[in-house]
Amino acid sequence: MTRKTLSERRARKLAQLDSLKAQIAEMEEEAAQHLGKLAVRAGLADLDLKDEELLRGFKAMAARFRRDGAGNGPEQSPQAPEPGSQTGKEG
Repeated sequence: MTRKTLSERRARKLAQLDSLKAQIAEMEEEAAQHLGKLAVRAGLADLDLKDEELLRGFKAMAARFRRDGAGNGPEQSPQAPEPGSQTGKEG
């Protein structure tokens, strides 16, 4: 059995890389379609909003649900009152 040349091995790895990139693009497209359908069901398609406004809203929503420390998770959300607090009431 002869050993493959560097060019042959490189070409094989590049083909594998292209295949993986195509799979990632397909997964992203499926996720985009799924999220788009949910956005339409939520009524976002009926709003006259600029892309920048929608993107800010999506980023805020992602931060609200993120739990990896990169954003505000549910336990860190500045909009959510802490358990037992009486937000808006003096006492």
